[in-house]
Amino acid sequence: MLTSQPGAAVARLVSPGRLLAPERRIVPFLGRTAELASLVEWCNGPDTVAVRLVSGARGVGKTRLAREAAYAMARAGWTCLNVPDGAEHAALAMVPDGAPALLIVDGAETRGSALAELLRSAARGRNGALRVLLVSLGAGQWFNRLTTTSLAARALLEPARTGEDLGAEVLPGQVDGRLVAAFVEPYALALGLPVPQVAVAAQAGGTPMLDLQAAALCAVLRAQAPDAQDVLPVDVSDALDELLEHERWTWFRSAEEAGVLGEAGFLPEAVDALVAAATLTGVRTPDAAQNLVSRVAAVVPGVQPGAAAAVGQWLLDLDPHRALPGRLVDPHLLAELTDIPGLLGACLSGASTAFARRAAQRAAAMVVERLAGRSEGLSPALDQLGAAVAALPDDYDALRSVSGVLPHPSLALGELRVEVALRTLAVTPEDDPAWRAEALRDVGVALVDVGRAADAERYVGPAVVLLGELAEADPQRYRSRLAALLVTLGTACSDQGRPWDALRCEAEAVDLLRLVEADHPGVVTLDLTMALSNLAVTLAELGQPLAALGPGREAVGLWRRLAEANPVRFSSGLARSQLNVARRLLELGRGAEALEPAEESLEVRRRLAAADPDEHICSLGSSLQVMGSVLADQGRTEEAVGYIDEAVRIRRRTAQENPGRYLAGLAESLQALGTQLSALGRWEEGLDLQQEAVGVRRRLAADRPGQYTAELAEALSDLGVTCSRLDRPQDALDAEREATRTWRELVRSDPRHRPRLVQSLENLTSILSVLKLGDEATLPAGEAVTLLRELAVEHPGVYRERLAGRLRKLALLLHDQERFDEAREARAEAGALGVD
Repeated sequence: MLTSQPGAAVARLVSPGRLLAPERRIVPFLGRTAELASLVEWCNGPDTVAVRLVSGARGVGKTRLAREAAYAMARAGWTCLNVPDGAEHAALAMVPDGAPALLIVDGAETRGSALAELLRSAARGRNGALRVLLVSLGAGQWFNRLTTTSLAARALLEPARTGEDLGAEVLPGQVDGRLVAAFVEPYALALGLPVPQVAVAAQAGGTPMLDLQAAALCAVLRAQAPDAQDVLPVDVSDALDELLEHERWTWFRSAEEAGVLGEAGFLPEAVDALVAAATLTGVRTPDAAQNLVSRVAAVVPGVQPGAAAAVGQWLLDLDPHRALPGRLVDPHLLAELTDIPGLLGACLSGASTAFARRAAQRAAAMVVERLAGRSEGLSPALDQLGAAVAALPDDYDALRSVSGVLPHPSLALGELRVEVALRTLAVTPEDDPAWRAEALRDVGVALVDVGRAADAERYVGPAVVLLGELAEADPQRYRSRLAALLVTLGTACSDQGRPWDALRCEAEAVDLLRLVEADHPGVVTLDLTMALSNLAVTLAELGQPLAALGPGREAVGLWRRLAEANPVRFSSGLARSQLNVARRLLELGRGAEALEPAEESLEVRRRLAAADPDEHICSLGSSLQVMGSVLADQGRTEEAVGYIDEAVRIRRRTAQENPGRYLAGLAESLQALGTQLSALGRWEEGLDLQQEAVGVRRRLAADRPGQYTAELAEALSDLGVTCSRLDRPQDALDAEREATRTWRELVRSDPRHRPRLVQSLENLTSILSVLKLGDEATLPAGEAVTLLRELAVEHPGVYRERLAGRLRKLALLLHDQERFDEAREARAEAGALGVD
């Protein structure tokens, strides 16, 4: 709703939003001295060709920093060019041969295959230094894909992302109010208006630079009102909303001056929807603008028949898609798309592939902003993104470029990534095995992320075959890509409970990557680090925690080196590897050593989850769980319960949003919390949680028996122990009998489960004895002794003493049953073992 005329400044038809454009340099460039110096030093470095990434959230000043670097290099005689969307193919041709050049690619995440081709051309080298500065919201899937084009391109790109994302603060100890006050005068001078005095509401530093500039600009505009105060109060928190109202007023006035407001073009109530349509699609030609207006007129009342050409020209001149910051205008776009259900469909029905791609990327950017908690309205933004993706044509480049900007991993967008990956595969040329393999891999990764490992394997397996053939013919080009696929296939196998298959894939991947690393040091360090991490986890799943420690600790060292260079990007990997090392140490009975890596993992993940909960909240639940287990191992049960309880709360939420991926984690935490509460004497609470854990385990084992049946048996045994302590022996007996049956079935296919079957048989023997069913108790007791005999032959140092103890207990049971000869034999066998 239009509120009030913002004053005399707007009467001159100055678009206030355009004054925020970095290229206009209206306000002074403050702070970022280290970042700017780093970019200048990079430009002046010895490499002939180099690539750098400047990343960060919307509004923090990425583009201004890049342009300031360009101004500095231009003064030094460099050719500095901004590469618009669509001009990538001609960018290098515009640089004089031999001249040093800096190319700036803003919005790099949206450029797709055109950027990949530009970088391939750059990697081939040229006369004179060449620098390509990529400006982006972050190094996501789009960036990872660029690194797979060739080892030469990868060698350029790996150093590009060593820097951290830009934060909001541009000065140490930044005071936002002082910056706002400093920006008021430049905006007043730019508008030819008096400089007002302002009083900025106190708040902590760290507000994005765009918001601070908007607050200063709003103060200048508001000062022109007849009732303006001598000292204007300024609240940075609502500056963008206020500036948007000023901007909306200029839309009305510009339409009026263009002669399209009213009967000659459109009624006032259609203004907002028309501007939203242009913002979404980024129309750039008169014909495209005219067609857009014609389509929108079908769902937005008030657009006059026959006025589409004139209205389209007005939208072209306004150009809100490129001229206005997304952080300023996207709330208006989202509101209009939500309020007019048919608007998005009208915008994209019959639209060109480029329009549809830009619309989906714009919707994705709105979702990213809201997932990070920087704006409100996540649910409607997700709805609009889904609709925009559905409207995409079946075009390979368009689908790939949109999938590249979707956050990964993401609780909210997992299924959408699967949809886009499958559509991309469907239009991938079958005669290009490299493209085909990559498309198959993308589907597999997306399916693994939503917990559909069996489905994922059906796509990743054929991709491995394709790339294996390519790598045999051209190992330099395809060996690293084959290794990455093997890691993905290993993950799919592991998630299906096939650790031996996973081990073969991961061991081969590590071997391949060591070969590449030897020939090209540093180029595949990240891939090798991830492969080692997965290999360590798989060895642990195979019951080899000591063997897992080696690759696990090597991975920690590599992650630490990467995180020191780029904490934002690699801290999560370091936290994950430290967590796995803590798990291995726990399994080896070295709980005291496990405390330090568990604490570091938890500290890092708390920080990451606070900054980006959508991406990191699931990982935080895992670190809390392990921290609780470590503390419980050290006898600090009260502390342990606090951590595991927090893990349960997080995992309930994540399992609800994505049960295929996160239900198993919930079961683990429920079982652990129930066990620890029981240890504190809170038996009834513990029982409820353990019963819930058994229910979840049953569901998981029914879907994937190979992976989760053993965990169901563990949960049943824990439940039996708790029931025994609550003096509910019949319930304990039912639970343990089912656990024993389950372990027997597992042992038939995998003898590694014999120790757990022994434990379950011992539990069953104790329960039957309590129930005065000694004749029945001798059967599981005897079976346990038989298994322990086998184990004692294989591992005498581990099982001889336990075998002797079980033989003595069996002798007591046999004696009580008046089976005296058998009892004497059992005692004699125990004595012959020579164990006290």
